[in-house]
Amino acid sequence: MTAADTSPESHPSSGRPGRPREAALDERVHAAVLQLLRDGGPAAVTMDRVAATSGVAKTSIYRRHPNRGALLTAVLTVAIGAPQVPQEGSVRDKIRFALEQAWHQMGVVLGRGGLAAIVGDSDPEFTGLFRAALGPYVDMLVTRIRDDVDAGALREGLDADGVVSLMVGAYLGELVLHGEVAPGWLDRSLELIWVLMRPGSSGA
Repeated sequence: MTAADTSPESHPSSGRPGRPREAALDERVHAAVLQLLRDGGPAAVTMDRVAATSGVAKTSIYRRHPNRGALLTAVLTVAIGAPQVPQEGSVRDKIRFALEQAWHQMGVVLGRGGLAAIVGDSDPEFTGLFRAALGPYVDMLVTRIRDDVDAGALREGLDADGVVSLMVGAYLGELVLHGEVAPGWLDRSLELIWVLMRPGSSGA
């Protein structure tokens, strides 16, 4: 039996654990999963290591998540959260906001370990789970661009899916070439793409 299995935090002394206590355990488990993911990639996320890192009994983790896939799905869903579409600001400001959210998922949620697994597709199950979790953000950005094209705020005939692929790819390309993504790279890459997006541009 591991230390995590006998942790006093994992075995309430009373019969009234309460929701705050349950939420605290979930937070510790989620934090441990993200730490392991960022540092060592999805291969590092095992039930044993999550229990050891979080200090939560493995039996308690299994009661919440029947397997590793369910655990990863729950953690990614919470970490990424629901897409947000800003109501104020210029068209460019709104696109930048949506792009920043998508980049946040890659840099902050995944980290180097998770990104390496995605790029190398070393864990197909994890890759599929992350793509599913990131999907709402990508869909939001594509919809934002298409709506602005229809409203005449962006170039007519602009390929929204292609633009989003370029935006997401800009992050990965910078990471591969330089080992990190500089704070100003988001605005620089958006500036390059904006030349082709703005109304009146030729797109040629």
